[in-house]
Amino acid sequence: MGVLYRLAGAVRYAGRTAGALAADLASAGARAGQVVSGAVTGTTANPGTIRLTVLVLRDERGIPLASAEQITGSIARAGAIFTAEANLRVRHVATHVVDGPAPTEALNPRANKLLLLDEAIGRTRYYHDVLARYPDTGSVADVVGRPVTALVVREIAGSTTGCSLGISADWVVVQAALFDRARTGEYDETVLAHEIGHALNLPHHPASDNLMYFSSSPPDHLRGTELAAWQRAVVNANRHVVPGLSS
Repeated sequence: MGVLYRLAGAVRYAGRTAGALAADLASAGARAGQVVSGAVTGTTANPGTIRLTVLVLRDERGIPLASAEQITGSIARAGAIFTAEANLRVRHVATHVVDGPAPTEALNPRANKLLLLDEAIGRTRYYHDVLARYPDTGSVADVVGRPVTALVVREIAGSTTGCSLGISADWVVVQAALFDRARTGEYDETVLAHEIGHALNLPHHPASDNLMYFSSSPPDHLRGTELAAWQRAVVNANRHVVPGLSS
């Protein structure tokens, strides 16, 4: 049964990735058409919109890992960054504290390639069950504009504080300590925006003043928030972005 479930998980993962790639290509084509049309007609596009939903997990005792109020600063910072750097609005759809305690492996996920492996073999099933429970996370019918969902977990393996599976998933995980102002050595409003960037297909960037720089060390050495021209083009062509109307 375990082998069959892992095989089914791998098939689902491949299907989600293929569907996401097709949607991204369609979004890129639509965006290119909008730019060409604007150049011909003299119109400009209003800012696009990234929809964001936050799901806060509860620990084994049922205690929420963070409050909705604690996360507002990071949401506002993400909005300011993407507005200034990519002409995109971040619309906060909702923050939910998930009902019931989460299993330990969901509270303490592995990171990077190991999380990708866990997704491929079905070990992230709890996340998908939770995502399906809340309509604010969107549905498979959302070809364009499906929300990016941030799952607030307790601790991510190693020194990682956030992790995204990029094109293959509509969700990211972020560590609860990022949102606790009392923990000055961990509070970091750039991480949520950074992980949204990964969900919009941005890889890491070598410059420390860039939002996608791999490292951020609060309180004195936070990564920057800039985006290069090519990064702006990538995020604006992503399937998670609701295009702005032309005016």
